[in-house]
Amino acid sequence: MIKGIARVIARIIVEGFHRVTINLFDTLFGFLNWPEKKLRVKIWILEGSKDRPVLSPAELAIALGYAKDSLKKNFNVNLLPAKNGQFVEVLKVIPPGDVLYTKGGHGALKEEFKVTGNFFASHLSGTFYPVTAFVVIDIAGASGCSLGPLTDYVTLDPDGARSVSTLVHELAHAGGLWHVKERSNLLYRFKSRGNEVNWWQKNLFRGSRHVTYW
Repeated sequence: MIKGIARVIARIIVEGFHRVTINLFDTLFGFLNWPEKKLRVKIWILEGSKDRPVLSPAELAIALGYAKDSLKKNFNVNLLPAKNGQFVEVLKVIPPGDVLYTKGGHGALKEEFKVTGNFFASHLSGTFYPVTAFVVIDIAGASGCSLGPLTDYVTLDPDGARSVSTLVHELAHAGGLWHVKERSNLLYRFKSRGNEVNWWQKNLFRGSRHVTYW
């Protein structure tokens, strides 16, 4: 729990620092979608029973392609792989059961301070800047989950990973955006969502610490 609290406090401080210093221009004028920025992502597919991945890397191709197009269109942000140049890999580590069967919503926040949060934190693709996505067996009450700026990761279950828009929807949450009621918006809660964003969403997302110039 102490480690989890320290992680959350550190992320809040770094997030706030970026929004009012390095990314101040985007925080104020992000709606201009200029200049081009970058978001680096790593997707780890976890292994379930009998050392079998919960899905194949190829099954994420549609979601990745949509995420690239959506982020470029809406925010002028290029989606790039973190570290070794591959977006998707199978994590060759046996995860605890609580990680494979994790929670969404308020339950996910509680998990951040337990075994689950420590596991995810120990397998991030980098500190503060990249976003790491973990594909698990099941997320109670959701097909994808993000704790926004409080963490550097998002989670997807196989249905969420195979869907067109869940990955980019969760990446948008990681960038500081929350749900809206407009069905045409990328941040609409349900999978019937569209692919539009409002001007203020551009400011918030481009001002995130995850969205960089380097």
